[in-house]
Amino acid sequence: MCFLQLRQALVSIVCVIVLFSGCATPYATIGESSETQLAADSYRVLFSPTGYISWDLAYRAALLRCAELTIGNGYRYFGVVAINNYSSATNFEPPENGMGHGFYDACTAYNPPQSLSITYWPLPALTIRMFKGPIPGVTLDATIIRNRAIPASVHK
Repeated sequence: MCFLQLRQALVSIVCVIVLFSGCATPYATIGESSETQLAADSYRVLFSPTGYISWDLAYRAALLRCAELTIGNGYRYFGVVAINNYSSATNFEPPENGMGHGFYDACTAYNPPQSLSITYWPLPALTIRMFKGPIPGVTLDATIIRNRAIPASVHK
């Protein structure tokens, strides 16, 4: 393959990657959200991370999805009616014999101490109600939340 063909192939690959990266939501790399419509103006949004993230980041990703739903349904404001925390912690069970894993050879013997690893999985669930106008101290502006999370050049 000559240099020009290789260069064209690399440029094409980079263009495809850039094109498809614009299609994903900002939180798609850290998890996914699901929503259930409760009424014409109410939703319950659950954010499930794909790995360890902080509670704050999971909550902000859920808020972003709430803002997207609000704008997508023709509203501008939403109020968080309820926040449920379905977080869970998982732990690692050590081997039954109580011995750690190690390696041995003629020159060295290494046996690391046992350790328990606790992983925290934040799972925020937000119940929201959408409004056309603001209620001071109660509602959040969906456009402000979206604009802070997504650059303006990406908006439709």
